[in-house]
Amino acid sequence: MANAGPWERVLPGVWCMRVPYPNVLPYGTVNVYVIQDGGEAVIVDGGATGDHLDLVVERLRQLGIRRVAAIIATHYHVDHTAGIPELKARLRAAAFMHPLDVSAFDDKFPHAAGTFEPCPERLRAGHRELYIIHQPGHTHGHLHLWLPDAKALFVGDHLVEEGSVWVGPPDGHMADYYRALDAVMAAGADVALPGHGPLIRRPDLSAERLRERRQMREEQMLAILAEGPKTLAELTAALYPDVDPRALPFARHTVMAHLERLEEQGVVRKAMSAADWIMRYARTEE
Repeated sequence: MANAGPWERVLPGVWCMRVPYPNVLPYGTVNVYVIQDGGEAVIVDGGATGDHLDLVVERLRQLGIRRVAAIIATHYHVDHTAGIPELKARLRAAAFMHPLDVSAFDDKFPHAAGTFEPCPERLRAGHRELYIIHQPGHTHGHLHLWLPDAKALFVGDHLVEEGSVWVGPPDGHMADYYRALDAVMAAGADVALPGHGPLIRRPDLSAERLRERRQMREEQMLAILAEGPKTLAELTAALYPDVDPRALPFARHTVMAHLERLEEQGVVRKAMSAADWIMRYARTEE
């Protein structure tokens, strides 16, 4: 693939810059995408700040892009949105996100409230159409973006080539995430462009792998709970004994999301002990 400084051409007319984010494991980077058709472009996600934001603007100039039709964020988390308020001002471009995540962004980052508008059903960069799909899971307003001329699906934080993604309350919902993985498998996409890491050549297989991983975790949890009631901390330690300390909060939230799903299915219940006022989880047959 053709490379240009920190930018990589991942598909014809689609460029990616990987911005350092050390606490985002395992890659330590987040992706910013530019979809180009002639002198117009759409930018997908905007975690770039400081010098990396300057690199985005400079790359647009190098590509001969005179108009950014829109900036769209797949979801509201800071590693995908930190640079968008400034980028929007510098490019005089509209910024979009799903309404649920617009509200979450405004609540979380009141200094930047009003940056985003609710997203339309599709956007255009020149003659290229980008279809916007509400696909909750990682957040309630998470989006997938379908670029039909490339049979490419932008999947935000729902897929990665290696490892897994975290899904947890209050933002995420595991049952929704299962449905998001099913949607990827049914999409007919040749490639997926994730929020972190390299382009994914077989998104159907990647989604299947992650689905099997989540199912494995639930089977492990039920096996642990068969030994007796456990606290959230005990379950997390048993499931992730060697977790990087930086990833421990994400592991804990993912366990919480699994427990919510198992409660919804009626196979797990929770109760607070009067002896120590600590919440514990147990299998319903106990």
